[in-house]
Amino acid sequence: MIEIFNKLVKEGLTPNTFYVLYCIKEKIVVADFVNKSIECKKLQADEWLDENLQLTSKSIIFITEIDGYFRKSKKKTSTDLLGSNFLDNIKNYNEIFPNKKLASGKYARVNPKTLENAFRWFFEVYDYSWEVVLKATEKYVDEFSIRRYDYMRTAQYFIRKQNTDKTWDSDLATYCDLIINGEDEKIEYFKERVD
Repeated sequence: MIEIFNKLVKEGLTPNTFYVLYCIKEKIVVADFVNKSIECKKLQADEWLDENLQLTSKSIIFITEIDGYFRKSKKKTSTDLLGSNFLDNIKNYNEIFPNKKLASGKYARVNPKTLENAFRWFFEVYDYSWEVVLKATEKYVDEFSIRRYDYMRTAQYFIRKQNTDKTWDSDLATYCDLIINGEDEKIEYFKERVD
């Protein structure tokens, strides 16, 4: 709301003068407690109204801008956020994880609808491609396959996990950065042979 008042002040308008402008635009009768004639003289002097008390282009643009603050933004669909083939990408992502129960007692793979919600959050916050996401996921799962998936996160918690302070962490974002920065080479694991 303070942004609107700042815009009014910057343009030299008071709430009453803006109210009169808005009433003229919407063809609404101005309330009795506002002195329309005084406000209109000021609006004409500052070129918000012409000599016929009609809105100038300057006032139409300004009113439209202020109206924009009150319009509800259209909620983005999953297709808008995740791309047209997001269902296939989610399926591919989920299948990278082993089809088994982890040591935590949870299954590594998660219901696709749950993953869709997690990915909606992820793609609103981060700007990675599906290609990078899938490579990062493969790297993560490969690293944990050597350890029989001990302490590995589920497909959902890899995307995002809520901390005790109600903030969110994303291991996926960390691994995406590793891929982008060229740290995606396979890690060679050496085992010492004990006879």
